[in-house]
Amino acid sequence: MQKTLQEIHDEAREKNIPVIKDEGMCFLLDYLKTNENIRDILEIGTAVGYSAIRMASVRWDMTVDTVEVDPAMYEQACANVKDAGLESRVHCYLCDGAVFETARIYDLIFIDAAKSQYRRYLEHFMKNSRVGTVFVFDNLAFHGIVDDNTLSHNRSTVQMVHKILKFREHLLKDERFETVYYSDTGDGIAVAKRIK
Repeated sequence: MQKTLQEIHDEAREKNIPVIKDEGMCFLLDYLKTNENIRDILEIGTAVGYSAIRMASVRWDMTVDTVEVDPAMYEQACANVKDAGLESRVHCYLCDGAVFETARIYDLIFIDAAKSQYRRYLEHFMKNSRVGTVFVFDNLAFHGIVDDNTLSHNRSTVQMVHKILKFREHLLKDERFETVYYSDTGDGIAVAKRIK
């Protein structure tokens, strides 16, 4: 039985599978609609394929390569993509994003995976970008904890949000990019356009 996008979304939320917040998804889709030069997308962090399906559905000429490290989620994503009839344009890969290799150059690279690895992902995928490529990072506020770590008493969470903050500060200073950080959108989204 085919699941609707809403069913995929709701089931992921019920099972605490990390899918992008609704407001963040709307922001990303609007960005794709207003930047018609974006056709080839790389996504790190497929989860169940919800965001890949939504992005590929913006225009008929969009392709999405999406990478997931968890085998069960990868299998679910493949099934959801097939159900959506998008397997010719959405390609799922079972791999750790930090070691995924491809020769393709992308128009947009959406990173929504292990938060503490964001800097590593950025450097790893520079070779798959060119001047004009846009990197989009989600969860840079991490439920508000990045800017107020008293909101969590979990030591590993506090360590992770410290890494997110360091990455965010690095990205805003990185002269290879023109970066805008949207603190109030979704869970904190940065859009970094490569300029050199």
